[in-house]
Amino acid sequence: MSSTILSALSGEQVLHSNSLATVTDNWIVTRDCLTNSQSLISIKSLSRIKTSKTINVPYLASSAGTFLIAAAAQCSREDYGAALPIALAGLALFGGALVARQTSIVFMVDSEAVRTGFGTMREAATLVAAVKSAQGDRKRGKQATYRRYSWVRAYIGLLV
Repeated sequence: MSSTILSALSGEQVLHSNSLATVTDNWIVTRDCLTNSQSLISIKSLSRIKTSKTINVPYLASSAGTFLIAAAAQCSREDYGAALPIALAGLALFGGALVARQTSIVFMVDSEAVRTGFGTMREAATLVAAVKSAQGDRKRGKQATYRRYSWVRAYIGLLV
């Protein structure tokens, strides 16, 4: 998607770009796929970054149902060892629910909140790492640089 806002910021170096937002030296351009809108946020005026995580409900419900069936098979008089494979299937569904989680980033500017669309945990982690890197470099008075490996630290922070 070609951004009119990014083309207007011609002197800015793009540090990071993904489906959630684009981070430049001084600005964040967020995208919302549902409303097809964009928001421009100054890194200087950014007060806080929050994350909002959601879990895939069909996976979670299927996992709970499978665990219930495994418990019923275990309590049955004639289980014939069916409880363990059904419980493992429930565990696999639960793992799928954790892997398929979606995350949205909320940028707090004074009392207003700007929310991005939902994306994968890795996209959110790389976006948070790029914004924090740009904020830290602005405080030190240096040119903003984004280290590609710093998303791992942000990803672990999102998991908690």
